[in-house]
Amino acid sequence: MKTTERVAVVCGLWMILCLCGGNDAVGATAAGLPIIPSPRSVSSREGRLALGERIVCGNGELRPLAAIVAGEMRRLTGKLAAVSDEAPREGDVCLVMDPSLKGEAYTLAVDSKATVRGGNYAAVAAGTASLLQLLSAENGRVTVPRLTINDEPFAAYRGLMIDAARAWHSPETLKQMVELCRWYKIRYLQVHFTDDQSFTFPSTAFPKLATTNRHYTVSELQDLEIYARDRGVAILPELDVPGHASAILSAMPDLFANKPGGGNVVCPGREAVYQALDVLVGEMAAIFRASEYLHVGADEAKIGPWNTCVDCQSYRAQHQLADSTELYRHFIVRMNEIVRKHGKKTIVWEGFHKEGKTDIPRDITVMVFESKYNIAPDLIAQGYPVINTSWQPLYVVGKRNWSPEYIYGWNMYRWESWWKQSRAYGKPIEVSPTNLVLGAQMCAWEQKEEVELPSLRQRVATMSERIWNPGAVNDFKQFSLRLQATDAALDKLLGNEIQSQ
Repeated sequence: MKTTERVAVVCGLWMILCLCGGNDAVGATAAGLPIIPSPRSVSSREGRLALGERIVCGNGELRPLAAIVAGEMRRLTGKLAAVSDEAPREGDVCLVMDPSLKGEAYTLAVDSKATVRGGNYAAVAAGTASLLQLLSAENGRVTVPRLTINDEPFAAYRGLMIDAARAWHSPETLKQMVELCRWYKIRYLQVHFTDDQSFTFPSTAFPKLATTNRHYTVSELQDLEIYARDRGVAILPELDVPGHASAILSAMPDLFANKPGGGNVVCPGREAVYQALDVLVGEMAAIFRASEYLHVGADEAKIGPWNTCVDCQSYRAQHQLADSTELYRHFIVRMNEIVRKHGKKTIVWEGFHKEGKTDIPRDITVMVFESKYNIAPDLIAQGYPVINTSWQPLYVVGKRNWSPEYIYGWNMYRWESWWKQSRAYGKPIEVSPTNLVLGAQMCAWEQKEEVELPSLRQRVATMSERIWNPGAVNDFKQFSLRLQATDAALDKLLGNEIQSQ
């Protein structure tokens, strides 16, 4: 479908949505707006505001966002807008920091001006995404409905993971993923930088680790961090250890491998290994400043080689660790200390079991995916914060994926699985609402970069709808109308004709 045809479709959908929404109640009004995710509260008024040619930022910190919004408006509507520090006037788009708003709460008030307020940069960025989704261009005029939105996310953690280690992704593709996150108010973009297949992070201290022709430069990642931060998205880096480390071992076996060698796990029995991991975590933390988290993997660790490693045996005796399982738990504790030293919070994949003598701190957040090793109800009972990364329906791995309609019927307190060894197989695990479930993340594994956007765009939008405002009373048919509108606008925003899969 040509871009002009898609614009016509969007206009038609907008008319349908307006008729569907009505002005009788907040829920109905929100349902009638082409905004994803649905705002918490909407009060509509009659008429539309014709926007002028200025974006006014009331705080110098917001100038990067104002410039971004100006570019996005031009791509969506063809209208040119200049960034201004002058006093607001009728028709302006105004961006304002408002300390009375907490967390990611924002307001959008459209009367004589269109004013977005937020307590921090990310909140204002989220508000501008809603404004952009409401824009309509006709006969050379760009208008937005007169209304007031008071909005904030239900889930603090809303994420998307991209696997750059198994399938190379160019910086341009990662920026495309940032745009997708911004459009649908996804706060975190996790990049899986390391795995058995390659080590894509450019360590200055250990340049041998970088896989030939499959790694980024420091300047590319610094640029990506700024690009994401300016759009209200935080890049969450992952250094996957102790398992999934074949690339590390093959590049620097003298430092990281067990003695005797074997498997794909780094050796946890030498201080030199912890010192090196400390340096790597520090390098990641220095580049990726926007995210308060750093992911250290810790999943699917095949720890058999530790049973014969002479250094592991010595280390176990020194620290009074009964076996390799306790050494694995001890390794997670040590990694948490390293991550916290660098000012970050630790995230791990579900991997450690409920039982164990070595206590794993409760300040570690666990992404529960397999529901095999330590299921969500047990982790919550133990006091761990968790993030729902349920294999079904939040994994996107080639042909193994779930439709937007299926995702729409899911909620962030529910874990499902297609895998017979999972404890959620055939009998979904659901927990009562609790603050320990921080949110959810969609994970795209092993996919070539050219299929990421087509496979994720509608699924990410649907997940965002279910975790930003799960109380919104809409059916999937109504949601799909909004999704068609926002998805068509996303094409214009990205300047491409990529179709969803």
